[in-house]
Amino acid sequence: MLQKLAELDKRWIFLALAVVVILPLVFPLGLPVEPGQMSRKFYERIEALPEGSKVCMSFDYGPGTEIECQPMASAVLKHLFRRRCRVVCITLLPDGSMLARRTLEQAAAECKAVYGEDCVYLGYKNGGEAVLRNMGENILNVFSTDFYGKDLSSMPIMKDTVNWDSFALVIDWSVGRPGVADYVRIVGGQYHRPILAGTTAVTAPEAYPFVNAGQVEALLGGLRGGGEYEVLAGIKGGRACRGLEAQSTAHFFVAFLIILANVIYFADKRKKIGRGSGERRR
Repeated sequence: MLQKLAELDKRWIFLALAVVVILPLVFPLGLPVEPGQMSRKFYERIEALPEGSKVCMSFDYGPGTEIECQPMASAVLKHLFRRRCRVVCITLLPDGSMLARRTLEQAAAECKAVYGEDCVYLGYKNGGEAVLRNMGENILNVFSTDFYGKDLSSMPIMKDTVNWDSFALVIDWSVGRPGVADYVRIVGGQYHRPILAGTTAVTAPEAYPFVNAGQVEALLGGLRGGGEYEVLAGIKGGRACRGLEAQSTAHFFVAFLIILANVIYFADKRKKIGRGSGERRR
């Protein structure tokens, strides 16, 4: 039996791994996810916002990092809408333009948020740090229309929205530059707005010094951060939780293969030693 497993075509192993990864994505297993302290702090900060608060959310990630950043952005958006907060969305990366639109449209449709009253998407503006500085003077001088070309001055959500002082909270989903560092330097340092952030797992260590310094109040990191927030927000079968389950089942499967390979190796080695001893006796 072990010999047959050792000679098994590797393509069957790859197929089994694919099944192990795909099944939790299609049929969630409901594996427990325990939210950490940082995710709880992020959630409680949103919960503390008064009804009607304005929040600026920046989608500074692209298709390559969508799998980690989009689930947390979607979960937080839905939470904000349930809290009856009003959300103004922007992006400083051209790659994030369509991702931001899709995420906002899906969350708004699910939560029945009214575009122009509860949320608005201003779109992409080139300039990075310069855009943030100019928004500190007058937002309508930077964005005169929304992503769809509609006049912003006629929208209820933009009434009394002048600059960064108009926002109770700023949230940045970032994977590099422009990103968290720019918001800390301009929005936090110059305009003293509270900042929350979310990053990929690999870039989270670069953002944690801002958290330790108190310049970012809370940080969500990678798929794990998104999954923990989905649990806190009561989102069942969310994309991040399903992704975590796929990761977990894949890790268990790989660990099983490693153990099985060692069992086969030592069994074969013992068999060879036994044969050698028998030959020497003869």
